[in-house]
Amino acid sequence: MNPETGNFPARLQEEIDRQAGGVVRRFAREINVNQQAVHNWLAGERLPGAKALAAMWDTYRIDPLWLLTGERRGHGPVTLRIAPPAVPPGARRQTGAFLAEEVGRDRFVSVPLLADRIAAGRPREVSPADIEDFAIIYADWLPHPDEVTCVRVAGDSMSPILTDGAIVAIDHRQRDPRALNGKMVAFRQDGGASVKWCRYVSPDLVMGLPENKETMESGGLLVFKNEDVNDCLVGRVVWWWGLPRE
Repeated sequence: MNPETGNFPARLQEEIDRQAGGVVRRFAREINVNQQAVHNWLAGERLPGAKALAAMWDTYRIDPLWLLTGERRGHGPVTLRIAPPAVPPGARRQTGAFLAEEVGRDRFVSVPLLADRIAAGRPREVSPADIEDFAIIYADWLPHPDEVTCVRVAGDSMSPILTDGAIVAIDHRQRDPRALNGKMVAFRQDGGASVKWCRYVSPDLVMGLPENKETMESGGLLVFKNEDVNDCLVGRVVWWWGLPRE
């Protein structure tokens, strides 16, 4: 069943009753918004933006996904269904000669690693022209490598899955938020990019959800509405690599 925002006013009223004794003025004051804005939400005239949703989480621990859609998050453990490439008998896997041979046979592809870090916290500018190095990736993991770039992650909003300094590969051909609902993606935001979970709510509303909920107040939550939905994605994160936290 496709999620809808039709019952959002009722869920908001439920939280106002529970958290602020049903007093709209008190609820608005605690999340630092205009009282009329809350009345507009309750009337179903508008939806709150990222800043207001983050304030509700920080103040009352109201889950923005539940508030807007009625659904609860439950990613659970992330499993990478990746099998190591088969190696011919007797091959010297650890040598540069073997790797060069496998690249030549199109078993591996080289993908540009951009020097600028992408944000897994607040959005940052990513410059495709500034290439730091190249990542060598098993070809079967990237169906169309010409449309893929690699970048390092900065921030902890996707922790513990992605830690600061992890490398992600972004497929720029996959940019339809409806098709990428529930996938890890890179969102376009204020001239930069930020890695989040994609939550397609409706044609007029897409959310970028952090794995680490504690970062929502500091910019970890992204909300795209109306015409901004059409060009909100940089691409899908199709591969990542990083070191575990010490």
